[in-house]
Amino acid sequence: MSALRAELQRLMVRLADGDRGAFHPLFSLLWPKVSAFAKAQLQSDAEDVAQQALFKLFEKASEFDPEQDALAWALGIAAYEVRTARKWRLRRGEASEEGLASLSDGGRDPEQQAIFTQLSSCAAQVFGALSPDDQQTLLLVARGERPKGATFRKRLQRSLSRVQNLWRTTHGE
Repeated sequence: MSALRAELQRLMVRLADGDRGAFHPLFSLLWPKVSAFAKAQLQSDAEDVAQQALFKLFEKASEFDPEQDALAWALGIAAYEVRTARKWRLRRGEASEEGLASLSDGGRDPEQQAIFTQLSSCAAQVFGALSPDDQQTLLLVARGERPKGATFRKRLQRSLSRVQNLWRTTHGE
């Protein structure tokens, strides 16, 4: 568990036990995460949705189970608020085709959606840290434009090795 996650867990357990002194540091750590999650899911109203999610989280703090991961719990609440905002837009006739498509989450529950979003963000971070040559190699494979020959296979093998090493260095196993 990362230091940030461990600190979030510790503070959330304190808050659930009634320690009001944990509120401000917990808010300071959660706001960037929940806000970024909401911004990644919504084009507009992201800050309002993030605020609502944190409001609900703090409102239900006494119900937090210390056996759960605090960040996953927080992002699950945020995912629920994102879905609610999308449904309200749809009801008000403000949803675009893109918005309608985004309501379908592939059958994932809020925790799975939060995990998917976090993994996507981590993958983008690792991809961005690669050299342009490694990025180009991986993009060719992703598009199905895999050139023949041992040279490309070796380039791909090295690129994937660098992805694996970057992932381990940045995000652990």
